[in-house]
Amino acid sequence: MNKKPTINKGFAILGRNCKVQWYFLCYCKKTMLKQIFIIIISIFTLLSCSSPNDRIYTKFENDLKDSIKINNAKKFEYTDFILHPQKSYFVNSKLKLLILQGSGEMCDSESYYLFDSKSDSILFVVTRTECFESPDRWRKETDTIYVTNFKNATEEKYANGVLVKNTKIKNDDYTNDIIFEIKINTENKYNSR
Repeated sequence: MNKKPTINKGFAILGRNCKVQWYFLCYCKKTMLKQIFIIIISIFTLLSCSSPNDRIYTKFENDLKDSIKINNAKKFEYTDFILHPQKSYFVNSKLKLLILQGSGEMCDSESYYLFDSKSDSILFVVTRTECFESPDRWRKETDTIYVTNFKNATEEKYANGVLVKNTKIKNDDYTNDIIFEIKINTENKYNSR
């Protein structure tokens, strides 16, 4: 009668397995928590590396790129003015979006020009200028975004992720001979291919 019922042996074995499973689950949870914690810390570190203007500029950049997709614009690789590398996007053989980049010893700039396909006038200009403290470019001195909306006749200036200035512009037409010369030359080159 010293013999224990088999059911108890089964539960005893199951009990040992449950303990092993419990330890394994605890170990997995701790490991997963460590991994999640590392991921969260990494995300916050990467976000702290970006400047406050990055989020604002990315929003405008994405809006303009969405305009490219909506209008089914075709990209054209051509640089008219050697000091300003450009990207051009065409709709029905007309320049829709012009992106100009400039770089100097202490400053970089990038400008987006959105054109009206019917009137050839500029609807929207977004320009970002980043200037550095020294030529080694380790620290930014200024990071400014200018947004000019000719349709609404407004100009906005952002610095450090904050809208610093919002003004009404008197002239709702953009007059910059260099930009229009680049536009005409780029369209001629595109249409002569």
